[in-house]
Amino acid sequence: MSDPVSDKNLDPGKHLATAKKLIGASKRRLANGREDLLIDEAPLLLDVHGQELVTMRTPGRDQELALGFLLGEGIITTHQDVVSITFTAGDAKTSRPDCVRMELKSAPQGLAKARLARTHEIRSSCGACGIADPQALLDDAPALLPGVPRVATSVLTKLVAELTGRQQLFSLTGGCHAALLADSDGNVLASAEDVGRHNALDKAIGEAANKNVDLSRAIAVLSGRMGFDLVVKCLRVRIPVMASVSAPSSLAFDLCQAAGATLLGFVRGERHEVYCGDNRLSADIANPDSKNPDSNNSDEPTTS
Repeated sequence: MSDPVSDKNLDPGKHLATAKKLIGASKRRLANGREDLLIDEAPLLLDVHGQELVTMRTPGRDQELALGFLLGEGIITTHQDVVSITFTAGDAKTSRPDCVRMELKSAPQGLAKARLARTHEIRSSCGACGIADPQALLDDAPALLPGVPRVATSVLTKLVAELTGRQQLFSLTGGCHAALLADSDGNVLASAEDVGRHNALDKAIGEAANKNVDLSRAIAVLSGRMGFDLVVKCLRVRIPVMASVSAPSSLAFDLCQAAGATLLGFVRGERHEVYCGDNRLSADIANPDSKNPDSNNSDEPTTS
């Protein structure tokens, strides 16, 4: 893997020219007088059936982010639960942030209402605050289809390369994460970049939902570490196979194992580590002890 700083600075002039047409990155003048591109980060107000939440995100695809957030947090179970999603641009003069308003068919009840109340500020919260047993986050999650899809090594290698190729913002700034959803043949269903890894996954889930994609046989490929919060989002939308270029946490492992999901880490080129759920993997992917010992503490996006 290459160094992100050298990657994005190979031709600063070229990158700065590219950014003129790119949403999500802005130029800033550095201490040495040189201009550089930085990933954009700005607040977004989500109004969910009258309840307001705030997140920091990279502007763009905000309606997909909002829809994916509702699905990944278990507030709704299908995009058809949403009556309308409208975007209103903010006003810098009055310090009013951009806003996405979502009207649902009915107000959230029970567990969904409790999750929405806990996730009052999703910038620094994953919706687990106040939960004594994180396993309870999946109490109402739909079951995964057992043993499907079947995935081969070559597909995972292809998808990691595909994820890297789609990280335009990262190649310019070195400062964001990415998520990609694909089928077992390696066909990309959705992808996104964002300063936040949760947001990147939410945007990809929202894109897939808008396309009416069934994710019950999908693969999620993520550019950073696989934390339990990302696993929960995947399991709530029935994604059975999760792969990361970095490591999972112990709780991510426990949740995947309990749900019967397939979890892989350190998927980089031909290298990978299968943590659980190898029943979905072709024989040639069973490759224990393939983790890169020099990368155990890595938490960088794919191209870092």
